[in-house]
Amino acid sequence: MAKVIKLDQKVINLIAAGEVVTGPAAVVKELIENAIDAEARRIDVSLTDSGLKEIIVTDDGCGMSAADARLALEPHATSKIERSEDLFQIRTLGFRGEALPSIAAVSHFIMKTSPDGVRGMMLSFKGGTPVSEAVIAFPRGTEITVRNLFFNTPARLQGLQSQSTELSYILEFMDKIALARPDIAFRLTNNGRRLIQTFGTGRLLEVIQNIYGTDVAKNMTEIADSDGFFRVNGFIGNISVTKSTRSHITIIVNGRVVRNNKIINAVYEAYEGRIPGGRYPVCVINIAVDPALIDVNIHPQKAEIRFSNEEDLLALITKVIDNTLNRIDLIVDQALPAKDLDIPIRSQPAFRSMNEYVSEKDFSADNDAGAYLDIFKPEEPTKEEEAPPVKAEQEEFSFTAGEEDLLFAGDRLPKLYYVGQLFGTYVLAQNEEAFYLIDQHAAFERINYERFLAELKQPDVRRYDLLIPVKLDFTPAESVLVAERIAELTDLGLEVEEFGGGTFTIRAVPAWIPKGREREFAEEIIRRVVERKGTGKHEFLDFLAVTLACKRSIKGNEPLSREGAEDMLSRLNTCENPYTCPHGRPVIVRFGRAEIEKWFRRIL
Repeated sequence: MAKVIKLDQKVINLIAAGEVVTGPAAVVKELIENAIDAEARRIDVSLTDSGLKEIIVTDDGCGMSAADARLALEPHATSKIERSEDLFQIRTLGFRGEALPSIAAVSHFIMKTSPDGVRGMMLSFKGGTPVSEAVIAFPRGTEITVRNLFFNTPARLQGLQSQSTELSYILEFMDKIALARPDIAFRLTNNGRRLIQTFGTGRLLEVIQNIYGTDVAKNMTEIADSDGFFRVNGFIGNISVTKSTRSHITIIVNGRVVRNNKIINAVYEAYEGRIPGGRYPVCVINIAVDPALIDVNIHPQKAEIRFSNEEDLLALITKVIDNTLNRIDLIVDQALPAKDLDIPIRSQPAFRSMNEYVSEKDFSADNDAGAYLDIFKPEEPTKEEEAPPVKAEQEEFSFTAGEEDLLFAGDRLPKLYYVGQLFGTYVLAQNEEAFYLIDQHAAFERINYERFLAELKQPDVRRYDLLIPVKLDFTPAESVLVAERIAELTDLGLEVEEFGGGTFTIRAVPAWIPKGREREFAEEIIRRVVERKGTGKHEFLDFLAVTLACKRSIKGNEPLSREGAEDMLSRLNTCENPYTCPHGRPVIVRFGRAEIEKWFRRIL
């Protein structure tokens, strides 16, 4: 082993560069954050070959004097903190003083800057070594050019991804920083082609429209709440705005875009049961908090953050999203006119979306959305012959329309008039403003799910005795597990006795099980209890309610009588969430009258 030596500054800079500069996106991130800290109101990023050949970041911030410009290229030189205590009150995006020397250490680096728009300074470096210095005329602000990134670290250069992938990382960061700072105008070009443009008006919804397009922006709803420690505001998408990865949930803390899986899970929890599994909402959530209650110094790129009172924050986020979704109309609208969006719609650039470079699934390793596609396949007919009209199952929910054609008029859903049924699967309805399609299977799933879950959660389950006990047979291996779970089955309302030889007798069942269907419900409950693995009671009861609702609801191609349709819609209107089934699929879809009239050229 060699003697201990002190590393020279060049090696120190290369080590720091390895932590801070992981690729072109990291360079863009560090330079943009410096520009924001310099109070820039316009930031332009110009790339050549996705930043692999050249990155130029120009801002109109405060600029630097010649002395400050020289010092900024020294390691750990910063204007943002002075004392150790300042690390606990971070109010800027950058503060370590590592970015510029780290970038300069692995590139051909040029910085032009001026504090007054008259006299400027240009500094050139190659691999961290000064090359030239000159006084120049330059407008107020700073321009940094980074060429041939990693030219002197071949292993790191070989580790870079394809141009399209590296560009996608840059686009993803710039999308999020634009959402974090709607008061700043951002522009990004690659090989002369404009890819991102925001206008710095301060209107977050306008930035959402610039990034995601009009269809997403018009389906966003504003949120706001506080609890004394945290203030939360922003915009959340309704149930028709979903993506296949969680990367479209943007979390901003005191103006800093951060990653925090616990916050993302809190957001997803609020949407659970409202959107399909494997799909994620589009959300922009701003969190304001005293800097003393957070630690942003736990990650070399300052991308992660640690909170005090974190559980309070998670509860606040889930509450504000859940309350907002409960009070808004979540009926899925089809092709509503853009004029319905209450924001000024600028011409949408033809370039937009990172998806034209890589597919959505490439953005996140946690994409498990493949199975959701099957949910949207049409229901297979359950019988070849024509099925007789079906009435609603539970008789205690009977309904009689008060007006001849009035289907229902409630608090959550609009007043509707019955029209008919389509394909034996969809109930058709209308009012003065729109035409509606209601998926009868999804509607019954929602009705049954909420009813079953409420009954399963009752501390004292109501039950009824069976005149003729039901006998269920199990294999020897299954019998051992059923016998172990008899107490749990009793809590769920099943009175189960071991008869012997793998046979169990059901003598009573929960009161919510329809008469005549005791065997199939009891068998399903026992099977799910036996298969249960390490989930908490709440999660298991929810899963059980979803399973029972799905399997015990009428399917597609089972025609409903008018009376059955009226009864179904009446009960749907009493649901806490009448808009989606427990799997998150839409229950009801609306076609605006104006849009329908456009189809037939009755209006322009």
